[in-house]
Amino acid sequence: MAVKMDTHIHTSFSTDSETDMQEQILTSYKKGLEGICITDHMDYNFPESALEHPVDGIPFCFDLNDYFKRIHTLQKTAPLSVYTGVECGMQLITDVVDKNKALCRDKEFDYIIGSLHLVDGKDPYYPSFWENQEPAECIQTYFEKIYDNITTFHEMDSLGHLDYIVRYAPTDYKYQPEQFREILEAILQTLIQKDLALEINTSGFKTPLSRQNPHEKIIEWYLALGGEMVTIGSDAHSPEFLAFHFDEVAVLLKKYGIRQYTVFEKRTPVFYDI
Repeated sequence: MAVKMDTHIHTSFSTDSETDMQEQILTSYKKGLEGICITDHMDYNFPESALEHPVDGIPFCFDLNDYFKRIHTLQKTAPLSVYTGVECGMQLITDVVDKNKALCRDKEFDYIIGSLHLVDGKDPYYPSFWENQEPAECIQTYFEKIYDNITTFHEMDSLGHLDYIVRYAPTDYKYQPEQFREILEAILQTLIQKDLALEINTSGFKTPLSRQNPHEKIIEWYLALGGEMVTIGSDAHSPEFLAFHFDEVAVLLKKYGIRQYTVFEKRTPVFYDI
């Protein structure tokens, strides 16, 4: 395996995962990984109306003290490096922005992903999101909201799964990144200006999309604009998807001349050869 670090992993601290943290650690080691970063969801003010089924407690939030305690306990005996991270849900709501900025100031974290999971309070994961809407308009709005968010909130380290929304678009919709090039390049330029990494997320391989996020054309544009930092994460919510399709992604990145990927340690980028 050319990529030995998986920097986007969920556990039962995330509302949408039932996997114990220890299981993710041990399975990662068995799969040949040398390091992982636990990045459970912290989506402040995630509306219950965006869920198709009710959940216990506050959706997509967890107790930070319990989280840090669990990670630090497991780090002591883990057979590989375990980094402390979080996937921070972006929303342009003043209260959420303030909470996210405060979260990013916590010195316990090695790595923080900023991701957009909602469009106007609705989650594109659910088919109901797409009803009576033009897919291209939804996708354009999603990208515009990413741009607006990262110009307001840029205290994270990496932008997660840039064209995530496309995973769940109607199957008869043919996504062409070129249709959205202007807003996508604006996002990429902002990442470069703010010294933020672009995440290569392999979770799309388990959907009908059957590829990484973002589309390789977006990766090409990022490099052409001068981008240099890419992180690689499986977004695994269960063990079978750890390091998912990492070999294919390594080949893709080498195709575009990328020879290193980025892992954050104490919020500082460290580069590893592919």
